[in-house]
Amino acid sequence: MLQKLNPVRFFYPRPAGASEPKNIALLTIGSEPEGDQRLQDAAKKRGHNLTLINYLECSLRACYQDPRVFYEGEDISHSFDVILPRVDTPYVSHGLAIVHQFQAMGVPVTETARGIAAGHDKLRCTQNLVLKGVPVPVTGFAWSKESYDDIIKTVGGPPLVIKLAEGTEGVGVFLLRDEKEAKNILSTLHGLEARLIVQEFIEESQGEDIRSFVVGGKIIANMRRESQDGDFRANVAQGANAFEVELAPDEEKVVLKAIKALGANIAGVDLIRSSKGPLVIEVNTSPFFTGVQGIENVTGIDIAGCMIDYAVFCAERGEKEHAELA
Repeated sequence: MLQKLNPVRFFYPRPAGASEPKNIALLTIGSEPEGDQRLQDAAKKRGHNLTLINYLECSLRACYQDPRVFYEGEDISHSFDVILPRVDTPYVSHGLAIVHQFQAMGVPVTETARGIAAGHDKLRCTQNLVLKGVPVPVTGFAWSKESYDDIIKTVGGPPLVIKLAEGTEGVGVFLLRDEKEAKNILSTLHGLEARLIVQEFIEESQGEDIRSFVVGGKIIANMRRESQDGDFRANVAQGANAFEVELAPDEEKVVLKAIKALGANIAGVDLIRSSKGPLVIEVNTSPFFTGVQGIENVTGIDIAGCMIDYAVFCAERGEKEHAELA
């Protein structure tokens, strides 16, 4: 646990007179209890109450007259001022269904189901980034083995990077330097019915990348990650060193453009510095708190506090909008 974190001034516009404590629901499966506790502590410090809701224990009733969400048999449809979702990869479908249900009932959320889903599928994420003109490494995708030659050629041949479409924190990412080896890996993972993407390998950025953390459409912290064991991945969860870094103007522009392209509010954007300029290699719309703690340690920025501040902003904005509609 960090001994001291630098406070970040509240940079979200607040409706006049909004000062009441908020009841916040953190949708989580409890896979990272330390991260859940960090958010609870940050909420308590600000005078708010944060309740952990295991979304796998939630059920819903979809009805146009009276939609509902139940938690362990109890109706929680309107028990919270705002929902802060942390949807983990193995249970994305159910998590998105619960988030979407709260949205349908008009309960404010810090991240929409669409925004969360956009970052969980690497292929769809890359396609959305390309659609909005965000620079990314050349990417190939195919299902049939007969198309492997085509996608390998598409990215310029080996060395190349193969990624599981649903992998996180550097897991399920492979660097292949030989075409035969690449085809063997593709065939093996295909046999396991894993969805894969293939990307060009950017030699000049090997072992280094930048993680930029965004909350509420604002960049709040940046760190450069550097592999220490020759691994081509630069991920703190995989043992990389990290340092605070200042983004160049073109890098800031790319990060914010990526977030806007996906419709995300809270995310970690990973980019690399290449001879072609900054390239986005991944956008994590449900960042594991191990990654959040890493950037907190490096920069001293209270990211958990920023997430709570943004949740309160969403709640107050929602209340104002509802009052105006009434």
